[in-house]
Amino acid sequence: MGARGRVTYRVDALDAWIRAQEQADSRSNPDLNPVSAAPQRRAAYSATV
Repeated sequence: MGARGRVTYRVDALDAWIRAQEQADSRSNPDLNPVSAAPQRRAAYSATV
């Protein structure tokens, strides 16, 4: 804890955390975005009940 109960962080540590969050976010990482994935076919199912 810093002065007066404040938490302080190094700027480079915050920048690294932000970059890691961006890589894990599907909106900014096309590899994680489900919209960019190839469509999948549904498994065949029986129409009899």
